Amino acid sequence: MKIDELKINSYGKLKDKELKLENGINVVFGENEKGKSTLLNFIVNMFYGTSRNKKGKEMSDYDRYKPWDTEDFSGKMMYTLDNGEKYEVFREFSKKNPKIYDKNMEDISKNYSIDKNTGSQFFLEQTKVDEQTFISSVVSFQNEVEIDNQTQNILLQKIANTSSTGDDNISYKKAIDKLNKKQLDEIGTTRSQGKPINIVINEMQNLNNVNESLKKYENYKYEIEERKYRLQDEISKLNTKYEFIQKVNTINQEEKIEKEKLKYNENKIDELEQKIQQLLEKKEIVEEDKKEVKNYEKKSSKISPYLLVSCVLLVAGIIIGVITKNYILAAIPVAIAIIVFVLALLKNNKTKKLNLIEEQQYLKIINENKDIEKNIYEINAQIQLLEKSQKEQINDAEKIKNEIIKDINAKKENLKMQYCDKIEITEINKLLISNNLTFELNKIQNMLNEKNIELHRLNLDKQNILPKLEELAENEEKLAFYNEQFEELKKKNNAINLAKEIIENAYQKMKSNVTPKFTKNLSENIAYITNKKYNKVAISEDEGILIELPSGEYKNANRLSIGTIQQLYLSFRLSMIEDISEENMPIILDEIFAYYDDNRLKETLKNIKERYSNNHQIILFTCTNREEKALKELGYEYSKIEL
Repeated sequence: MKIDELKINSYGKLKDKELKLENGINVVFGENEKGKSTLLNFIVNMFYGTSRNKKGKEMSDYDRYKPWDTEDFSGKMMYTLDNGEKYEVFREFSKKNPKIYDKNMEDISKNYSIDKNTGSQFFLEQTKVDEQTFISSVVSFQNEVEIDNQTQNILLQKIANTSSTGDDNISYKKAIDKLNKKQLDEIGTTRSQGKPINIVINEMQNLNNVNESLKKYENYKYEIEERKYRLQDEISKLNTKYEFIQKVNTINQEEKIEKEKLKYNENKIDELEQKIQQLLEKKEIVEEDKKEVKNYEKKSSKISPYLLVSCVLLVAGIIIGVITKNYILAAIPVAIAIIVFVLALLKNNKTKKLNLIEEQQYLKIINENKDIEKNIYEINAQIQLLEKSQKEQINDAEKIKNEIIKDINAKKENLKMQYCDKIEITEINKLLISNNLTFELNKIQNMLNEKNIELHRLNLDKQNILPKLEELAENEEKLAFYNEQFEELKKKNNAINLAKEIIENAYQKMKSNVTPKFTKNLSENIAYITNKKYNKVAISEDEGILIELPSGEYKNANRLSIGTIQQLYLSFRLSMIEDISEENMPIILDEIFAYYDDNRLKETLKNIKERYSNNHQIILFTCTNREEKALKELGYEYSKIEL
């Protein structure tokens, strides 16, 4: 790929700058503090955004390069990929996501995924190069080659790290050692006293032992709760039954009151009955009196038997005389008739005096008879009135009685419907017809008292075991906490083991695939730069970087001169450039030749020109004219940009 143009609106100390870059070598010249490093960071931030994270630095890129005298903090970049596709990127550095345009000036920003932390991933998706790889290979900063005898080992370690892990800041051995130390310090083993996992396991064992003795109280609590639940259910049912009986009792009392009212009507009926009976008795007496009057009348009007016999004999004599014409014979009955008549007259005269008083009484009875008849009439009238009133009273009483029965039955049926789902129907029916509800109420009250006493005792038992249960709950929380810690430690341990496994696999893969190629490229570069003084570089796990001397002997790289080590480090960076992406990435060098002598500078520029400039855009940042002079002496064309 090739960076074509840069337009800086406002970024750090740079404002309103437009720069064009060419293929081949570009020399960006600027005196110290003129903004070379700012321009280099602008390029990086255009691709990857400006982070607000310090990343181990004293100040984040955002805070460092945000202009203080204007709100504008933006710029634009135009670049071309190896396939000829051209892109323009406009970025406001206060925002995570830039606007990206294709060669037709269509906004294609949405074609790329967005990371919530770093923003649009357009450049990573186009080149497969992330920011860390970009600044570890494409860009070589000045401070990375400004070394002395005390820091040269760091530089050599970076080379060794890259050959073994692919990252100059990651050492396989140090990484494994750090992981092992981290694993021991932050996790430990079951046998390592005082280490986190050992402490957690011991605490968990102690808590489990204590909890075992406290579990019985929890079981007892469940028993209490179960018994309480059962008791409360029984008490509730008894209260319901008690309530039902009270309501039945109330209905019965209402029925009793209504029947008492009905009894009053019945008493009135009885009183009427008594009055009727009294009148009937009186009537009977009057009737008897009437009979006596009638009997007396019959007696006084009765024909005397003597007179009747005399009449019969007289008629017989007449008949005999007429029939027989024997008047003597006919005279006998007549004579006897006369004698009997005389005797009757005598007897009648005798009894006249005796019946005089009776006759007077009779006359009195006759007079009274009229009163009796009137009295009987009045009695009958009263009886009729009383019987009518009695009948009405009986009908009213029967009607009231039926209404009472209907009302009471309706109330009982309604009550049954209310409680049929709370009390057994057989029990309801039994209580509805019971004649001893008071006994039932007393019985239920006694049962309620017993069950409430038992419930109170269970509550006391529960209160007594609460401290133990609280201790158990606290221990369970502690145990859960330690379990979480234990699981976290296990996860952490597994993660570290996985990291070690991944590092080991990556290391072995690097050793078998990447390291040989890397050391081959590195050897070719160092041979070219040193004019074949050093032809071969090897990486040893134990001794680090080894350089083959002309004699064939291997010498540890830390015994080389600072200048050679600087060349070695540049070779190391250039060796990486071919493998980081399918794109031919630019090579950006920031003041890295400051400590090179003229011959070493020429050899290095010659190597860069001949090996890389045909496929890679070269951008050299410098504050001197040494690079230009060397390029001219070598006869190489270049493009110059002044800041």
